[in-house]
Amino acid sequence: MARVTLVDSGTGNLFSLQEGFRRAGADVRVTRDPADVRTSACLALPGVASFSSVVNGLAPLREALLRAVDAGVPVLGICAGMQVLFESSEEGPGAGLGLVPGRVRALSAAVVPHMGWSPLRTNGDPWLSSVGQGAMAYFAHSFAAPPDVEGVVATADHGGPFAAAVRRGLVFGAQFHPEKSGRVGAGVLRGFLRESGVVPST
Repeated sequence: MARVTLVDSGTGNLFSLQEGFRRAGADVRVTRDPADVRTSACLALPGVASFSSVVNGLAPLREALLRAVDAGVPVLGICAGMQVLFESSEEGPGAGLGLVPGRVRALSAAVVPHMGWSPLRTNGDPWLSSVGQGAMAYFAHSFAAPPDVEGVVATADHGGPFAAAVRRGLVFGAQFHPEKSGRVGAGVLRGFLRESGVVPST
């Protein structure tokens, strides 16, 4: 069974994501140990707090994370976990992991946070092959990457378009919550495991 390591920054609701990955066919462990991060086959970075909170929570694990990704370990960032894949954010100080070029910006909508279901516009990346055009995903955020950053594979709209998902090689990010997005989200998690090479293609 595929092993996914959830990196605990102290800012995420880990239980629902654990269950989501288990339903997708993965064995899951949660860790704050750099040694576990370095030896993982597959990593996930949840986060439901501010950019700076997640950056600070990951500080003891930053070097291990970057070394693992440099060695080819796949990583999926979710919500604020996606945002810290970028270089920086308008939300607060601190350097992101810099795995995806660009800066996270505030949503321009009159009402924030963006909480609820919105349709996804995908571009055909194999990761999201199970996600139909216009499929609904669940969001809860006030900041997002612009829709034209490098590696965008899906966009959504709230006061204007934003990056709903990005991919650069084995670095994946979902601004929405797959674990709260029903069958669509389950397909996103299975696609991540498949594209990461930790489960066979079907």
